[in-house]
Amino acid sequence: MCLPSPRARTADLAGIALSSACLVHCLALPLALLVAPAMNSWLRLPEWLHAAILLLALPAALIAMTDGWRRYRRRSAPLLAVAGLGLLALGLAAHEGWLATANPEAADRLFTSVGAIALVTAHLLNWRLRHGTGHR
Repeated sequence: MCLPSPRARTADLAGIALSSACLVHCLALPLALLVAPAMNSWLRLPEWLHAAILLLALPAALIAMTDGWRRYRRRSAPLLAVAGLGLLALGLAAHEGWLATANPEAADRLFTSVGAIALVTAHLLNWRLRHGTGHR
């Protein structure tokens, strides 16, 4: 078995961290803001954060999934990563008001949360497959 390159391992770890940060941003921050409305003004994150996380997650996923595909030739992780990135992009579109939805904030949270979970799962699956623990 060929060991994954350090670059691919780093990309998987970065993808997991970025997707987890996305999930925390979408779920924990609104909960904290709901519980402590007085903290709303100083806990607000910059508007560009959604786009920045997506722009960082794209190359991390591309590097990790490409390396994984070359090693184990299974589509599950790359397809899940593409779905996750697509959902993150839809979350950004909802956040920016580019989608015609009745509740853009709810659409943003839903798409981003599900996308982040899918992307974390893809990176974890990719990690397992590359390390030989996902073969059957």
